[in-house]
Amino acid sequence: MKTLQEVLLLFQEKWKIQVKQFSQSKEKQFEVDKNDYKKTIDFPFDKIRPQEVLSWLDYSSQGWIILSSDLTVKFINQKALSLIRVIKYKDVIGKAINDINELEVLSNKILYLRKKDFPFNLDFTIAGIPISANIFRGRKKNYLILLESQLSIESIKKRQNQLINDVSHELKTPLTSLILIGERLESVVSKKDRYLVKRLMKESKRLRKMAEETLELSKLESSEDFNKSKKISISDLIMESWQTLKPLAQKKDIKINLFSPTKYYISGDIENLKRAFINILDNAIRYSPKNEGIQIEIFKRDSSVVIRVRDKGIGLEENESNEIFSRFYRGDPSRTKFKKSGSGLGLSITKKIIKNNKGFIKAFNHKDGGAIIETIFPCLNTDL
Repeated sequence: MKTLQEVLLLFQEKWKIQVKQFSQSKEKQFEVDKNDYKKTIDFPFDKIRPQEVLSWLDYSSQGWIILSSDLTVKFINQKALSLIRVIKYKDVIGKAINDINELEVLSNKILYLRKKDFPFNLDFTIAGIPISANIFRGRKKNYLILLESQLSIESIKKRQNQLINDVSHELKTPLTSLILIGERLESVVSKKDRYLVKRLMKESKRLRKMAEETLELSKLESSEDFNKSKKISISDLIMESWQTLKPLAQKKDIKINLFSPTKYYISGDIENLKRAFINILDNAIRYSPKNEGIQIEIFKRDSSVVIRVRDKGIGLEENESNEIFSRFYRGDPSRTKFKKSGSGLGLSITKKIIKNNKGFIKAFNHKDGGAIIETIFPCLNTDL
């Protein structure tokens, strides 16, 4: 591909750029009338080198391959490399496409098509992934191949979740072995080296917890709802969750102040919701100073029940309200006195559980200090 006119011709076919006054004044040669073109689109194509245009295509979400007349690869962008499962440019550039196993079917199709048959579309598969190819013919039998994956978003998510499941399962066993080895080493190493073993065990336990929670989050994301829905008293659920964390709270002399004018009920999976509120309360305990209380309000708003959990900590940073629910987010360690050893997945799991139970969760700062995590659920009538 040596001329900008050829690139423009291919752009016109794919993106419907209305280039005027295409002519064939010379046999087998397309030309663009620059004056008429400038009247249509005020863009200085004549000042941009074709190589620069091609460099932009490397950032396209669509796979681009440009072939010379002998069907050798002259250009390929990063997306096309990933679709044909090749890592390096040098493994493709200058090679005939019939020497590239994944593209051999395209070579056969191009060779047997007549000029008037272009452009054409061909669907095929690469490593089980459905691919759609659109092929355009340019001057002197240069060709442009546009590749797109036909996998649906749902299929891609399913594959990602499966990969996460497999990796998490594979990590759990060796990490457990490391922990057992650490326990054995602790009794045989010298005192001066014992801190290294403790550090090894601590990090191994953290990584094992991360693998377990990643697996749990993946399972939650593969299901939009739960089959074990039942009527739940929110205040009872909060108190059950608190009892699980009471030993942790007692170490910092932290108590809860629960305010609920009446019992409110929701429908949901009690075990998963308990896990979610344990995460919320654990977060409040960890960020609260010693000898402070955690305030919990339960009230009705229209047809919903609202649960607000407020700690007396330093609150959230600007723009942190949404980030705290992101995977592996652990915040700025310099802003808290306790050592962060969690996986950063707790609130991500919480958000998914709340969503799967038809709820909503958000975080914001209280005007008098501290952070609030608010959850909202559809409220059941109390007389049910």
